[in-house]
Parts: sequence; structure tokens; C-alpha cells
Amino acid sequence: MAVVTGASSGIGEATTRRLAALGMTVVAVARREQRLTALATELPNVVAHVADVTDTDQVDALADRVRREFGACHVLVNNAGVGGGPFRGRDDLDDALRTLDVNTAGPIRCMAAFASLLEESAPSRVVNIGSVAGKLGIGPAGYAASKFALVGFSEAVGLSWASRGVTVCQLNPGFIDTEGFPQSQVKRTPARRIVGRPEDVARAVHEVIRSGRTERTVPSFYRALVVLRHVATPVYRAIASRIPRASGSRD
Repeated sequence: MAVVTGASSGIGEATTRRLAALGMTVVAVARREQRLTALATELPNVVAHVADVTDTDQVDALADRVRREFGACHVLVNNAGVGGGPFRGRDDLDDALRTLDVNTAGPIRCMAAFASLLEESAPSRVVNIGSVAGKLGIGPAGYAASKFALVGFSEAVGLSWASRGVTVCQLNPGFIDTEGFPQSQVKRTPARRIVGRPEDVARAVHEVIRSGRTERTVPSFYRALVVLRHVATPVYRAIASRIPRASGSRD
């Protein structure tokens, strides 16, 4: 039995479809009721649940429903997220804080609400959809900060929850073309060939659920940049400064 947030489009929808195809019952969570209803109508083992991950009461109600109706939660995929815009000063404060609330506090709320049920359902998995931006700090500052925080939270909680039978994975995609993240900026450059699809991430989610890995990068070649950032920082910064998103935007 799985719960997937941000399931109305993109990575969340692709993950919901993949897990449902494997025969799992999936509670698909998002704010857009019409899209969730269409997904649940198409896939009989998908259950639609409308909730906003920035609302603690709604997240608690989601966990209560899953416990009441299914009695278990074997997989929690925290995927709901927003991109945010550039951070230039005071006018951008609300946008940055909103991005942190959705991308970082949202998964924390969900993990808090499902903690006891995940432990009771052990062995179980939490898959937090982070980003390569949570390792490299390129792009909108609020977004990068939210993903850096999610990576750190996942790693720390993963160490403490392992003894409870709950594996926590930070899954970090690179450039993935979705409705919310169309990657228009990247597609205008020769790097457009590295833009992936939501299904690529959904396959990786399936793999870490099966294997119990605690970290995964999609595609894996992005890890070379992460290593470069730590072992040859000046070289990395010279390369990063030429990437269009070094401007702090996604335009």
C-alpha cells in the first residue's frame, strides 16, 4: 500500500501509475480534485485524496484515513513541490518561504503524520523526491535551499528510523520535463538532450522501493558534478557559472 503526494501530474502521476501497474493500492494525493478523480477512474487500485501538504490538519486527516481504511502504509512518496522564482530582495521573500513550506515542511509534515503507521507496517519505505539542485545550489535560491534541507532531513531521519524498520531515501532528479517544471531554459541550450521524463524518475522510485537504497540520483551521471563540487570547488564554480540557471531563475 503506497501514498504518493503531488500525484496529479508529472513525477507524482508517473509514479502513481507505475506503482498501480505493479498491483499496489495507491492513495494519490494532490490539490487538484478533478485530475485525481480522472486518475482514480482510470486505475481501479488508485484512491484519490485531496489535500494540501502545507496544511498540517489536512495531512493528519490523510494519515488517519489511510490507517482507518487500509491499516498500513508500506511506501510514502513525498513528491509535492513547487519551483519558486529568483531571490533578489524583499519582494521575493514570500515566494521563497512558500517554496520552503511546500518542498521541505510538506514532506516533514507527511513523515510526522505517517511515522507510527510506517513503523507498524515495517519493512517500509519513505522516498523523498529531492533534486540535484539540493546538492549543487544552482537555480532559484528558495528552491535550492528547500531541496538542500530535504536532503539533510532525509539523511538524518534515515539514520534514526532505520532501527524502526523504515528506510528513508533521498531521490534526486536532474532536469525532468514536467508541467510544473517544463525546463524551457535548458531546452534552449545544447544540454537539452539530458532533459529526462517523469517516467525515468518513476522507474527509480520503483528501484529504491525494491532495493532499499537510501540515495539515488536520476540520471546517475549528475553525481560527477556533485563530486566535483566537493573535490575541485573552483572548477565546479567556473562550470556552474555558465549554466543558464546560475542567474537564479528558470526562465
